[in-house]
Amino acid sequence: MANLKNEQKKAIARELYLHGDFTFEEVASKVGVTRQTVSKWSHEGDWPSIKAGMTVGKEKTLQHLYAHVQTINEKILESEERTPTPAQADILAKLSASIAKLEGDSGIRELVNAGMAFLTWLRQTEPAKAVEFCSYWDAFIKSKL
Repeated sequence: MANLKNEQKKAIARELYLHGDFTFEEVASKVGVTRQTVSKWSHEGDWPSIKAGMTVGKEKTLQHLYAHVQTINEKILESEERTPTPAQADILAKLSASIAKLEGDSGIRELVNAGMAFLTWLRQTEPAKAVEFCSYWDAFIKSKL
């Protein structure tokens, strides 16, 4: 991989990190850069958030949020006053806002999956354009987080 340009190495490193189970050191070794370089790229591109979005889908996240709402509502009903405390009301409001946002937005996982399918196709036909697309796609996904 010594003949690859830095942007190409970065794109390959990103793919290895997102779709593999590699450490920064392993990714660095595979693309021929230092671990610190991969760490810098990861931080700049927010790779951990993208990977989390890929592994924790929208539906699973919604299930967890609804479970939290149910738990809080059960505690409220068990209390003598049967009304939420200020802290419970605040948490319920935040959970409700998160649920509304998730239900209204396309999930990051769906976006990433579509982009990855397109990138796989593009690599076969136009490898140079795939590298360019990848940098734009990273910026787009980051803007959605």
